[in-house]
Amino acid sequence: MPSNLMQPRILDVLRTALCGAALVVGIAQAAAAQSPSSGDLTALRYYWEQQDETSVRSETRRLMLEFPDWTPPSDLGQLFLQTEPERITEVYRLIEMGEFDAARALIAEIDRQSLDWTPPAEMMEYLTLAHAQVEFEDAERRGDESTLVNIVRGVPALLSCERVNNAWLLAEAHTELGDPQRAIAVLSAVIATCDAPEILIATLEKAADVATIGTLAELSDAAQRQAPEATTSIRAAEDRLRLGLGAEPRAGQREQRIALSGAASVPATARPTPRPDTARRATVSTPARSGDGAAAPVTPGGGGGGTLSAVRAAASRGAWAQCLSLSQGTRNADVLLQRGWCAYNADRAMEAVSTFEQVARQARNTDMRRDASYGLLLSMLQLNMTEQAAQIAAAAPLTRTQRIEIEGQILDQRGVRAYEAGDFRRAAAFFSAHAELTGSTRRDLGLLHGYALQNSGDRQGAEEIFSRLHRQMATPETERALRSLR
Repeated sequence: MPSNLMQPRILDVLRTALCGAALVVGIAQAAAAQSPSSGDLTALRYYWEQQDETSVRSETRRLMLEFPDWTPPSDLGQLFLQTEPERITEVYRLIEMGEFDAARALIAEIDRQSLDWTPPAEMMEYLTLAHAQVEFEDAERRGDESTLVNIVRGVPALLSCERVNNAWLLAEAHTELGDPQRAIAVLSAVIATCDAPEILIATLEKAADVATIGTLAELSDAAQRQAPEATTSIRAAEDRLRLGLGAEPRAGQREQRIALSGAASVPATARPTPRPDTARRATVSTPARSGDGAAAPVTPGGGGGGTLSAVRAAASRGAWAQCLSLSQGTRNADVLLQRGWCAYNADRAMEAVSTFEQVARQARNTDMRRDASYGLLLSMLQLNMTEQAAQIAAAAPLTRTQRIEIEGQILDQRGVRAYEAGDFRRAAAFFSAHAELTGSTRRDLGLLHGYALQNSGDRQGAEEIFSRLHRQMATPETERALRSLR
């Protein structure tokens, strides 16, 4: 059953008519002093199931004497349907399995057969939300932005801080539909609703793709009001994004910056030579969805064995949405660990961060703590939380393969950011360290390395990289890079 439906809803900020009222569970209650309780009916139910008519009549007379205002129904089976929790549990199981039509049919059947039962508001909202989430994810996979937007309009509960990835995808859909102002409105609503610093910084980063410098500053100010304890981190993120957009840092206009003697400075050189657009976007290398990552081993824990098997089966098929539905509300560490990987593979990185952090806190052994730490770091890097990930990675109990993957991504992201900031020598150093650590370099990162060397004055080093990439596979990008040296 759902454990927590009352998450902050982002669309509440977009639609002020919606109120954050508590859910009302509409379960009919009988007057305890006038009607027999479920416990009082235990013997009668037993005799009825045994088809012992004599004992049924005798027990019925006894109950009528004890509860004078109570009249048994002509069909005792209807009476027991009202007090049978297994059918209600089955409804929730069908919802979690994604069998929404079957769940609705069973709800209608119970409603029809039971005398005093009506579907609880909580149950119906959970059904609606689960069904809408699956349809939302299907629309996103198909690239059907219009349908995705309409689904959210129909089910505003899809937008919550717990499901913040939905809001980010909605903003992207508005951008793809040519409506960047609506995209900004959605991201602004996220910042006005959620207060987790990692969500606020990630939302700022996404806003930088569509916002003006002025709008980015307004969003940063709003984020700082939401999480004043994270002001320094938010300001640093804003300044990094401003540099990427070709603007000066803003923090320096509000406070005196401390210059560290060892800090790298941005060389006063010409703007970067044009480079492939793919290099700008390649800030995170896509990790393998198997091996040390998605197939991270888990040790069966106490309880939840059936759920763990079902969740693992869904994950093995790549059914990420089903895996997340099956593991909803679980407290079992093994199930939570698998849920974290499903959230990561479903591109719900913020949810994965929260889940892996929870597993790391309650891990029973080193293996579980290691796998949770690895998942946490991958998820943070997916959100471009580079420096936070670097701090955690320093003390994380990773395997050698995992550490190479994590440190490689950190160097990758630091190199791209240094390039964006115009610090070409530092960018080249990061890219060289990445190649030395991993033993290989993606083509787009290799091209960026070459441009970093070229812009820092090392034309020979740039030509060696461009020529090697051109020999491996000649493309318009490598031809353009070589021409830039002439």
